[in-house]
Amino acid sequence: MAARRGVGIRGRLAAGFSLLELLIALAVIAVVAAIAVPVYRDYVATARDAALVRQVTTIEVFQEDYKLRTATYGAGRYDAANGIATLTTAIDWKPSRDDGVVYEVTANGGENWMARATDSAGRTICRVFPGGRPCG
Repeated sequence: MAARRGVGIRGRLAAGFSLLELLIALAVIAVVAAIAVPVYRDYVATARDAALVRQVTTIEVFQEDYKLRTATYGAGRYDAANGIATLTTAIDWKPSRDDGVVYEVTANGGENWMARATDSAGRTICRVFPGGRPCG
């Protein structure tokens, strides 16, 4: 016996989805996207901040080495896009990869120093060392 095809309400063969079903599916997708996109953006921003903090904290080892040799902290700027590498000259530090981030280090005498990193999107993180506390 052959399989019988479904017959719609008006007696014609049912093939595909109705407009109402498509609109409901579209509404569900829109709701999911409205929730997921902001969460994903926050996740990406948090990951970028964490990467900046990791790079800035690598400067600490070079600063402490520099202080052991000179009794003071070094200062400088690293901006590969503009060819500025005074931080590399001062404390022999360079980021693990040139990623368009500008690093600035300022020293406050022999007590502490501050590192600021600004990425190409304008996002900035700042830390005071020793300790790595946020600036401000």
